Amino acid sequence: MKIKLFFAILFLSTVLLAQDNNIGNKVCSYDNIEKSYLSGFFSDNLGLRISSAYFLGEIKSSMAVIPLMEMLRNSESEEERLIAALSLTKIGDERGIYLLKYQSEFSDCERVRCMCEKFYNAYLVNKYPDIANIAFEGDEEFIKLTSTIDPDFQLQE
Repeated sequence: MKIKLFFAILFLSTVLLAQDNNIGNKVCSYDNIEKSYLSGFFSDNLGLRISSAYFLGEIKSSMAVIPLMEMLRNSESEEERLIAALSLTKIGDERGIYLLKYQSEFSDCERVRCMCEKFYNAYLVNKYPDIANIAFEGDEEFIKLTSTIDPDFQLQE
């Protein structure tokens, strides 16, 4: 009798105290995450803009390509321009890569010009690994930069 009463109480407490894990029916989908980062991207807060730009590159957001290109072209802050360049490299969209190449030659800021060149070269190495084996063999600094953009990158032997 005591065992039946124990299991009945256990069953009722489980049923009554169970909670829905889906709080407010909000599902963390890729679209919701992308929209959140895009809203942060257009914020007036510099730190939020920079971190949102970075994470838009991490999730490879195709919706962020045009805003990131605008940030790379028009931003007054070097940090914003560098993060935009990195994110465009990670996304890999042809429009963004073309702008990277352009900025690597014609940017008014030396630091941005240098980093855009490195990001563009890293993109080419990831896209054409056979050529990279010949061109960058033994260049440890370049291999380190490339592995930052694509963690799975390795020169083939």
